[in-house]
Amino acid sequence: MRDVQDAEHVLDEDDADRVRDEEQGVRTMAIRPFAPGDDLALNDVFHDPQTPADLVVRNLFRQDSDSPVTRCVVATLEDSEVLVGAAAIAESPAHPTRAWVHVEVAEAERRRGVGRELFDAVRERAADTAIAGLPLRARVSTGVSGETAALALGFRQLFTTRVVRVDPTALGGLGADRVEDFQITATGSVALTQAFAEWYTGVNRVDPAAEMSLGRFNQRFLSEATGAHGAALLKSDGEITTFAVSYAQQQPGNPPAGQSIATADGVKALMADDDAVPPTELTLGSLYDARLDRASAARQESPEFQQALGDAGALLARLNVDTPVALEVTSEMPVVSALVDGLLEAEKAEVLYSYVTLGADPQ
Repeated sequence: MRDVQDAEHVLDEDDADRVRDEEQGVRTMAIRPFAPGDDLALNDVFHDPQTPADLVVRNLFRQDSDSPVTRCVVATLEDSEVLVGAAAIAESPAHPTRAWVHVEVAEAERRRGVGRELFDAVRERAADTAIAGLPLRARVSTGVSGETAALALGFRQLFTTRVVRVDPTALGGLGADRVEDFQITATGSVALTQAFAEWYTGVNRVDPAAEMSLGRFNQRFLSEATGAHGAALLKSDGEITTFAVSYAQQQPGNPPAGQSIATADGVKALMADDDAVPPTELTLGSLYDARLDRASAARQESPEFQQALGDAGALLARLNVDTPVALEVTSEMPVVSALVDGLLEAEKAEVLYSYVTLGADPQ
């Protein structure tokens, strides 16, 4: 789902930098379309991805495609074929109101105008496609200087994301008295798919999801092809309030269509040294998060919020017994965020990595 990865290289250079470079005799760049073999060459130029999220957006550097629309350009030193940067803009079928953009420049060539030129060039290359003129979406790791640079260039924060490892039995026996409310279900069940669709639509208000049938939701997020292999529901007064879906491990850098970028296999590289097994990726969804409005989001002391928090904790406790789990939680999920915050404060969980998703209006 990213992308200006280290937006230090995206539009963060001003005219003074270019004048300085010219005075110092810096070699000029040439920009051309992405060609076969450039992906391997770029891997030799850039630092290794630090997180699974970084790895996924790096994969946007590929040959042009019309389904989904993807355009990519690379920068070379004008007097050679040495690659020094790349930029991609891509259609997002699951979130069609914005296009992903990702720009990356070799460390030695940053702050010389390369990122700006790549950004402009890739947008120009997409000018005759269906994504021309769409608002943009980008993602940067939390705390990097690139976030400030991107914000100064018109990007604004949409939401933050944390990938959190939760220790086994972190919540003890919470919810043990609610056996009748707990239900294991198939990932293809209508009840789960309805709950997932409502939740996914609700927690993506700031970056709206495409309109999809229940069948399409299931295919994109809950089918065998996505790695979904287990699911559970928690009910209150007979109504589903919370669900969880676990995902099988995938090969790094190759998440199945629709699955979170925080795959369990990707998280494996970041897990604690004493973990016997990698965390299981678990999507934990509270329907309260999907239904609340901004005014009520801060009312964490309300009985409704506390009930939803208890439901989320009870379901997680039932599923987090023998092995650690990895949860991906965004700032658009106040209930699950509050649950994670409590576990972090109690030192029963740790943040593996975090990032910010940014948006920009058409230019």
